[in-house]
Amino acid sequence: MVTELSFGQILLHNKKLKQASCFFASQIPQEKRKEWSESFLKKALRGSTSKLKDTSLFLVLSQNCDIACRTDNIDSAVEVVICKKIRDKDVYAGNSFVKSVRKLQFKVGDNWYEANIDYILHLDKQDLLETIEAIEEFKIISLMDEFAISVPIWRANRYMRSALPDNFNIQLEPVLMKYIKPIEEAGSVEITKGFSSYIKALYVWVDSFEEKASYAFDFFALLRDDTPPEVLTKIQDIIESMASELEEEAGYKDDSDVYAGMGSNTLVSYLTKFVRLNLDSHSLSKGDSDLGLDKVIS
Repeated sequence: MVTELSFGQILLHNKKLKQASCFFASQIPQEKRKEWSESFLKKALRGSTSKLKDTSLFLVLSQNCDIACRTDNIDSAVEVVICKKIRDKDVYAGNSFVKSVRKLQFKVGDNWYEANIDYILHLDKQDLLETIEAIEEFKIISLMDEFAISVPIWRANRYMRSALPDNFNIQLEPVLMKYIKPIEEAGSVEITKGFSSYIKALYVWVDSFEEKASYAFDFFALLRDDTPPEVLTKIQDIIESMASELEEEAGYKDDSDVYAGMGSNTLVSYLTKFVRLNLDSHSLSKGDSDLGLDKVIS
């Protein structure tokens, strides 16, 4: 017995529409873009194609299992975000590799694009499939692995904000603000290499989520596998200095085993004890006015 495929299964298996794949808005007729704009959360954007320009990209956010749900009535839409084309000089390390929960910048070919959490759309699977099938030689693009792995983390981080004790945050914020610039500079990379930093994420562990006078803590920076040894050492030294200052200023206890490590040498089980530091306010302080008004850790 042959089971008929759902619209979502056809999109995933036949059309190769998967999480972190994308397609140019220029392939979609203007009237269809206008129709899709009705699913914007912001009422002011609905019925307008001002954010759906020919130079824009649609980036798929939905997980593959959600796209390929067997029953379209249960999961009827694909979540996508409209991404604008940006200039090289507007690429900012704080918006790359999920350091910001509001924006994600990535590269397709020779051009940079920016996804913004405000411009998410939910496209009906049947409508999306019929639209794709009506377009001759419709092209779907897969992101480079370096950027593709960031998409699910970026989307999830919008709902999984670090919730550390207020007492710990109060002591951490001035120390982090002092050291975050040297840390970013130590990990920075020429933008022409296709990525902006050797640092993928900065993590922290505390021994309790209760409000108390003193804590034990652990810092860890997750680095790219191709991080040069001298860069790894420099980042470790800076983070160790940051930990020492927090220990001295707050009277806390530094329990860090290692201050930085590359993904290939880091067990997932090790990372599960940490929470990611949210660096939104640092981005805001450097002039990126659309990064929200969050504290360093919210």
